[in-house]
Amino acid sequence: MNISNIIGQNIKTLMEKENISLRRLSESIGITHPTLIKYVEGSQPIDSEKLMKIAMYFKKPFDYFFKEDNNSINFMFRADKPEKDIQNIDLDNLRNSIYSYLDILGNLGYQYIPQKYTINFNDDKRTIFNLIAKIAYDQRRIANIENVIPDNYFDVIQNIGINVIAKDFKNDAYFGASSFSNDLGSYIIINDSEKIPEERKIFSLIHEYGHLLFHSEQYSNSQYNAFYVSGKSDMNEKIANKFAGYFLMPKNLVDSYIESRKNIDPIEMKKYFKVSIQTLYVMLHEYGIISKEVYSDFWKQITIHGFKMEEPFPLEKIDIQEKNAKLVNKIKDLYFNEDISANKISEVLGIDTLETRKLLKEWRNIDERYLPLK
Repeated sequence: MNISNIIGQNIKTLMEKENISLRRLSESIGITHPTLIKYVEGSQPIDSEKLMKIAMYFKKPFDYFFKEDNNSINFMFRADKPEKDIQNIDLDNLRNSIYSYLDILGNLGYQYIPQKYTINFNDDKRTIFNLIAKIAYDQRRIANIENVIPDNYFDVIQNIGINVIAKDFKNDAYFGASSFSNDLGSYIIINDSEKIPEERKIFSLIHEYGHLLFHSEQYSNSQYNAFYVSGKSDMNEKIANKFAGYFLMPKNLVDSYIESRKNIDPIEMKKYFKVSIQTLYVMLHEYGIISKEVYSDFWKQITIHGFKMEEPFPLEKIDIQEKNAKLVNKIKDLYFNEDISANKISEVLGIDTLETRKLLKEWRNIDERYLPLK
């Protein structure tokens, strides 16, 4: 059963329990009778504003309407200080984003479960890192990008089978999150805030993929207890960071890049590999291409120039449609069939009403279904 059906069934159950008619409920919450029928039947996704009105009418918590067999959605975070900066409302926003995604895409009848890797922590650090590098290369080979830098890593991860959601969560304290369960599948959620450079969003995408590969059994079982970690001290975070570095800058492509150029421009190189300047220098030092002295001086310089949080010469912003290609394609079909509202589109993509109107106008202008007949 998909999320629209679950929501509709829960609304129907409450209506029957309290002997409320469709017409009475539709009038009470300010929607048309036919629209409410579609919500109850599960044939049209409902936006959160209307669902909140129904929740208030029946005096039920918002997430009551999403529950079936107590399936839980749990997260790992990429954040600087998650214990301090992540609140329950942030977890609710992440959780509801997955529910909305499922509401749009529906239930395929199966879930993709990523391959699971186990690290032996009794091995020395270099052995562990060499293994992670090999796994990163294997994952690039599986994605058919072992010898190229792809235009769009978001597409790459979605094509592997992971569900990807990118939207602005209005809280810049975290860069991304991932969720895993046998029932609901694997998700990577990227905070598409304007204040977060694209390089860091891409790194977070691959970092969270690393968590799904190495730490699937460690996602929290508690609804309001995300798996919080400290990026500097937790070994799981270090593994995910190493995986992201090796994945984005594999040794074979780094060597090929350097051999093909007489002079290396760090800014041009970081843009080529789509990584932050910090990731670039970490990996160049990892591969022994720059000395310890050059590496140490680099960190002094970025501290002096304030580039620990900001990104010098950042990549151009990747369009939200390119990050959410699978989701957007389904939304287009629903929109042109008049099965989704503009409010729901705004909610799912995390954009305001004006941006949604521009998007809908763009779709109408380029879609063949709206071309005049000759």
